[in-house]
Amino acid sequence: MKSGFIAVVGRPNVGKSTLTNKLVNEKVAIVSDKAGTTRDSIKGILNHGGNQYIFIDTPGIHKPKHLLGEHMTNVAVRSLKEVEVIMFVLDGSQEISTGDKYVMDRILEADKTPRILIVNKIDKMSDEEIKVKKAEIEEKLGTFDRIVELSAEYSIGMYRVIEAIDPFLEEGVMYYPEDMYTDMPTYKVICEIVREKILTRTRDEIPHSIAIEIINVERRPNGKDKFDINIYVERNSQKGIIIGNRGEMLKEVGTEARKDIEELLGKKIYLNLWVKVKEKWRKKKPFLKEMGYYMEEE
Repeated sequence: MKSGFIAVVGRPNVGKSTLTNKLVNEKVAIVSDKAGTTRDSIKGILNHGGNQYIFIDTPGIHKPKHLLGEHMTNVAVRSLKEVEVIMFVLDGSQEISTGDKYVMDRILEADKTPRILIVNKIDKMSDEEIKVKKAEIEEKLGTFDRIVELSAEYSIGMYRVIEAIDPFLEEGVMYYPEDMYTDMPTYKVICEIVREKILTRTRDEIPHSIAIEIINVERRPNGKDKFDINIYVERNSQKGIIIGNRGEMLKEVGTEARKDIEELLGKKIYLNLWVKVKEKWRKKKPFLKEMGYYMEEE
């Protein structure tokens, strides 16, 4: 069998998580229309045709403005050095930006790793626009080992990704059991579910200013387990937005999150959500370390 790790990289909000989820045919990464939704590398595992593909969905690579952003970019850049293949995802419906070029500069640092360019969102493009995009890619980004055009949202052209990867994988071992589609710990998945429900309901600065932490789990052998979860924000005004008028926003988030968590765990639970203010937490190294959002450089 062949097996290998494939980094899925690109600037924020180009469809990396949607692509990873569709390739694995499971929801391993939360998805929203907010840039910066993914904060850590997330592995999605696909067993197909006797081979095992481990896709590493990464945070959007960008020039960081705070320690959290620095962590996110470092996670993505570090993954480039640890994989067999790099998949660079572009939003094909947009002009290639300085952000895309910044990502390309990071990719070029891993100069011996095969590079596959994914032109995503072709459902928004005509055949002529795709042809023009290819010329723009060569002019602004250079050449790639493969170029694949697809629409992750509508599962158009997904089979081409596997076809593009296969030549660059070598015979190897099965890294994960066949029934495993992600290595993310269950409690981390639960925190991500809560964060996703907030992302889908908020705008402006709120999505970037929230952190989620499970502070207590009460096991009840003969009843529902109880989860107490803190939602951290940076300002009192943000706390008010998440709680909502008469607590309606927080209630909706809790109801939807509980349903997804119950489906994940296969059992009914109690879910208590608390909103706490932690000023400028994205710039505080001790708190970021506590939340698992900071790694010391090697």
